[in-house]
Amino acid sequence: MKIVFFGTPEFAMPNLEALYHSKDMEILSVVTQPDKPQGRKKILTPPPVKILAKELNLKIIQPKNKKELINALSTLEKANFFVVIAFGMILPQEVLSMPKYGAINVHASLLPKYRGASPIQESLLNGDIETGISVIKIDQELDHGDIFLIKRLNIEKNDNFATLSVKLALLSSNLLPHLLHDIAGSHLSPIHQDHQKATYCHKITKEDGKINFNSSAEKIKNMVNAYTPWPGVHTEFAGKKLKIISTEISDEKLQPGEFKIENKVLKIGTKKGTLIPTKLQPEGKKVMDAKAFINGIPTESREINKKF
Repeated sequence: MKIVFFGTPEFAMPNLEALYHSKDMEILSVVTQPDKPQGRKKILTPPPVKILAKELNLKIIQPKNKKELINALSTLEKANFFVVIAFGMILPQEVLSMPKYGAINVHASLLPKYRGASPIQESLLNGDIETGISVIKIDQELDHGDIFLIKRLNIEKNDNFATLSVKLALLSSNLLPHLLHDIAGSHLSPIHQDHQKATYCHKITKEDGKINFNSSAEKIKNMVNAYTPWPGVHTEFAGKKLKIISTEISDEKLQPGEFKIENKVLKIGTKKGTLIPTKLQPEGKKVMDAKAFINGIPTESREINKKF
């Protein structure tokens, strides 16, 4: 079976590996986003899928636009499937019609819930107890196509974006090779989504990570789980940005934004409940545990009733 694989971030990598190591799968090419400048020095950096594709000695296509994409794909041998996982470009109909059995997408939510680019963050932000993956046939609208398969996954109490991404990627990679055979053999009949129940992810910006202590502790903890490492959840301390990397919560009552240090435990008040950060990152420094952060605070600044 001949495959063209479309993907860009780490989330797509386990699926690429699973297809590569399947004996009866041939990956004609890997299509991924162009290298982009990253960091303060703006160093041109390849996407994770490109790095893996090079290690596997696969042909790589990095189109800058849809015209380049169509031209590059037209030079390839005819594929059975295009497999698309977090690629980062909506494919035109001319591309969707190229493979024998069409283009399929692995989406990290229980569609039609959370259509869009950030379904994992959205499920964590909303405090959901369940998520999963949906495998759909791609059409011209965003995450709109008929569903071949939905697989559910419980969200654990301590899951964050990193852990949940890995779980969902492994879940889909274990299913994908067999699923393609079932689709090609007409053993699966896709079902229509209930479009009236569709919800959409909001576009994440850096501003989304700013803490409002007039929210509840539970809501802020959900933010930390969803927005670490990017855009990061932050407040200001001593005039500098302070990121909260992980936190617990308690029912203790403090004023919103009030902090106190008690038995070497940092506590921050919210409108409902109290945050107990376990890992933090002061501006310009590495991630540290709460005890190390407390040790770095001048003694005169450790009084109760200080405000963030």
